[in-house]
Amino acid sequence: MTAPISQTAFCGPGDNLIGGVLARLRLSDRLPLRVSCSCLAHWDDPALDQLCINREVDLGTCGDLAAAMALVRNGVASGHVDAGRDAALRLVPQFLTILDAEHCLVLAGEAQMGGVQWCTPVNSDAEARRVVNEACGFRAKARAATDADEAASAAALLTRAQALEGRLVDPFWRDLAAAAVDLALVA
Repeated sequence: MTAPISQTAFCGPGDNLIGGVLARLRLSDRLPLRVSCSCLAHWDDPALDQLCINREVDLGTCGDLAAAMALVRNGVASGHVDAGRDAALRLVPQFLTILDAEHCLVLAGEAQMGGVQWCTPVNSDAEARRVVNEACGFRAKARAATDADEAASAAALLTRAQALEGRLVDPFWRDLAAAAVDLALVA
């Protein structure tokens, strides 16, 4: 006895070739990837000890996700990011993002003790909606904490919101980013 198999169940060599070429073309439109780091900036000068600001630092561009992740690891390994012209300025990495050429989120992570804790990408649009709602809740609590002069509590809530938002990877990149995070956890 034979089971009926649809004629569309199998793809011919031409279909595989065309599908692969189209996939590579779609990917090439989204490259290069830009790596940036949100840092907490402060000066070594004791007179400026209380002055801390957030600063976005461009770490560079890469041709693929593996190279971008390596650039992130190397950029935060020392626990400081190069400040450029101001030798007294110290940039402590906080949050890292990898964006594609269309400015869509590819992957994000939190800098932790000279390493990176990558944010696990959402699996679906429904999960993305839940994450957005949860992040909005943390941001609302942070505003309330700021109004109550609880700066440390507000900063912690904003960090949690940012980590959640780091999971909101563009649907085009979700599978690749999830696989890259899995590989990073194994390594």
